[in-house]
Amino acid sequence: MLELSEPVNVWVFFKGTKVEPWCFFWRSRQIKVDKINLVHTSKEGNTVFYHFSISSGGNFYRLKFDATKMNWILEGVEEG
Repeated sequence: MLELSEPVNVWVFFKGTKVEPWCFFWRSRQIKVDKINLVHTSKEGNTVFYHFSISSGGNFYRLKFDATKMNWILEGVEEG
C-alpha cells in the first residue's frame, strides 16, 4: 500500500450517530465507496480521528477524518 497524507474532499451520509463516506475526490477523480471494510478511532490529545478502510472497484483506500478540524486525509492507496 502506498502511504500518503493528502487532503481530499469527501461526500458522506450521516446515519444516526455514524458518518459514512459515500465518495471522495482525489487527483481529479471521483472514487465511489463500494464497501467500508473497517472503521476505528484514534486520539491525539483532545483530537479524535476516525479511520476508514474502504474498497472501490477492486482497489483499497484508507481515509482519516479529523473531528476537530473537520477535514479528511487520504492516508493510503492500493490500486491494481
